[in-house]
Amino acid sequence: MKAVVKYADAPGATELRDVPVPEPGETDTLVEVAYAGVCGTDPHLHRNTSAFKFVKPFILGHEFSGTIVKTGAKVTRFSVGDRVTSETHAEYCGKCPLCRTNNYPLCRERKGYGFHVDGAFTRYVKVPERILHKVPDNVSLKAASITEPFCVAYKALVSNSTVKPGDLVVIIGPGAIGILCARLAQLSGAAEIIVIGTEGDERRLELSKEYGATMTIDSSKEDPLGKIMASGDGYGADLILDLAGSSSTLKLSIDAVRPGGQITKIGWGRHPVGFSLDPLIAKSAILRGHFSHTWDVWEKCLTLMGKGLVDTEKLITHELGIDQWEKAFEMSESKEAVKVVLKPV
Repeated sequence: MKAVVKYADAPGATELRDVPVPEPGETDTLVEVAYAGVCGTDPHLHRNTSAFKFVKPFILGHEFSGTIVKTGAKVTRFSVGDRVTSETHAEYCGKCPLCRTNNYPLCRERKGYGFHVDGAFTRYVKVPERILHKVPDNVSLKAASITEPFCVAYKALVSNSTVKPGDLVVIIGPGAIGILCARLAQLSGAAEIIVIGTEGDERRLELSKEYGATMTIDSSKEDPLGKIMASGDGYGADLILDLAGSSSTLKLSIDAVRPGGQITKIGWGRHPVGFSLDPLIAKSAILRGHFSHTWDVWEKCLTLMGKGLVDTEKLITHELGIDQWEKAFEMSESKEAVKVVLKPV
């Protein structure tokens, strides 16, 4: 089968290769991939600019959906023919204090699809039963292929942040996760939802309005801080979600958060901050890092999708064959696409 393989620790060392079909173990399933979403991390892995450490060679891709075509002897909750999507945690110990307190994404032995374990930019992927989730009958496999970014948004905004009815929520970075954060903020009762982008984000900012944003700001044309402080009661945002991850967006977050407010940092930044964090102390504000998602979050997100409360498919602007992976990466990085999915066949 064809697969997009990162084969060496060097920029651009990625190519389409023939690889064997994996054999599932006793507690695994073999999933035929229907669609695989391109994450912003995938081009970084291709170019060796990612903050993640990984083992090579490996198949890229960690957002996917498909149909089970084979099950191991000890699989009990899933059957051949089931439509499924999967968490990204291909391996974790299940025994350490983190695993035993539903923090298994932070397990020291965790290995993720498309980073440490062969991922989904191919036709078949081996998936342990414990991280599979059934796709509701009324949700397409195309929509389900990007359940993972929705789960990141849910875990960040609903589980790891506090949003109360009437709050002012600011979202920096209008990618798929940021746009989905806007919808979740709306569902949580936020009165004002500001989404901030920059040059090239025009289409994404417009889409943000369809997902609940009450105001969008192009930071390349106007001052976000002034707009934020002119909103609400003038004390700043109750919650800021930083998906961009740069030093400048963290500085903006600290300046714009209200006293006693919260900043949830989702985006990764590889460069030193370069400024004092003392204003956080002066404001008695919370700065919290966020990473990944858990089983319960996946079930909640699929329920919201099944009830028609969150439409993930609208975010998918382009669908390409797996042999066009380079074009997909380029479209993702250039912001020509909001979300690209690859079809293995």
